Amino acid sequence: MIRLFYVVLFLTFTHFLWATPVLMESIAAIVDGKPIMRSELLNHFYQFKNSPEAQNMSETEQMSFVLNHLIDEKVLLSRVSIDSIVVADEEVDQRVSMHLTSLAASQNIDLATLEKAIQNQLGISMAQYREQLSKQIRDHILVTRIRQLHVGVLSPTKKEVLAFYEAYKDSLPKQYNCISVSHLQLKIEANPSIVDSVEKKALMLIDSLDQGVHWDVLTKNHSQDSLKEKGGDLGFVRKGLFEPAYERALERLKNGEYTEKPVKTSQGFHIIRLVGRKENATRSAHILLKVQASKEDSLKVLSKADSIRSNIHDKKSFALAAKKWSEDLETNFKGGDLGWFQRNEFDSNYVQTISRLSVGEISEPVLIDDSYHLFRLDDEREVRELNIEEDYQKIEALAASQMENKKLQAFVQKWRQEVHIEVRHKE
Repeated sequence: MIRLFYVVLFLTFTHFLWATPVLMESIAAIVDGKPIMRSELLNHFYQFKNSPEAQNMSETEQMSFVLNHLIDEKVLLSRVSIDSIVVADEEVDQRVSMHLTSLAASQNIDLATLEKAIQNQLGISMAQYREQLSKQIRDHILVTRIRQLHVGVLSPTKKEVLAFYEAYKDSLPKQYNCISVSHLQLKIEANPSIVDSVEKKALMLIDSLDQGVHWDVLTKNHSQDSLKEKGGDLGFVRKGLFEPAYERALERLKNGEYTEKPVKTSQGFHIIRLVGRKENATRSAHILLKVQASKEDSLKVLSKADSIRSNIHDKKSFALAAKKWSEDLETNFKGGDLGWFQRNEFDSNYVQTISRLSVGEISEPVLIDDSYHLFRLDDEREVRELNIEEDYQKIEALAASQMENKKLQAFVQKWRQEVHIEVRHKE
């Protein structure tokens, strides 16, 4: 059977809400001094046993499979300090809030009703649930970053994608309660005077560094990044994951040096400091000054979005408008087509807008982060199977995931030999 979601298979937060409670507690295994509790093992076992992958396994094999994956996850997490992986509390809190909002939207309830459901189903408060969810999300982010650092992003060839599809098309996951959506994105750009003022401030901070002001002081007082309390330290990041301008600036620096001029990316202006290099990764810190557009800049783009919308009458005219105006480079060339998704897969920012649309209807301009979006609901179905014609990118991602999982598994098997593992669970 195919194993598409190796290691992070069990970080399925939606199912966590209905995890089976366990009263008898003990330690199932210890990995690098960290325990895997029996309750954790059984909760993941109850989730896994109903999955398609578990159907051809005996209950003993299912339990062994789950325990091995939990051990592998702990082995991966043992790399956090070795690889200097950093995750800000603010990022975890934001992910938790986004998950809860998305979960409520997918169930068509508000957060107050969700809180009552959590109390009734689990017998715990929302604060306790957030705490448990925070741990899961933090571990998920850490595992993802370790994976990025050691495996990176693999790109299968078209031949490899087609071979993967032929081998696994009968076992690929089906989509339920799914919709086909197109969108058009118009980014709000700050006017040149605002850009100039932010750049000048960044230059003043560099001058302060030149005069001997400590990096951490400037970072804490001026950076607009969530890691500012930690000196803007981004930890080790594999080459190629930053924007090109950031990458080029890093390549010119030696350990301890910072950029002589501000570096502009889609986030704003960065002052970048190289902390160290390791294999195919760099550890850097930055002071980030964001470029915030004015209200007038935003209204100008809103007016443009309204004007474009008024001239769209069907899918064909939407596609033509997206090709001409949309600034989403991943979809504009194909008329803004986002493809098929399950409703609960959409970002919580989009869910409420799309849920109000009928097939063929176009939304009013929606402000999300730094852009206005127009959405069109193209189609909807209760259930559908993935096919190579309509879902090539999804199948390509699954093929890439399988390749990355195999590469990661080789690392995990090596790291297993480097940590102490004690299995206490008895069949």
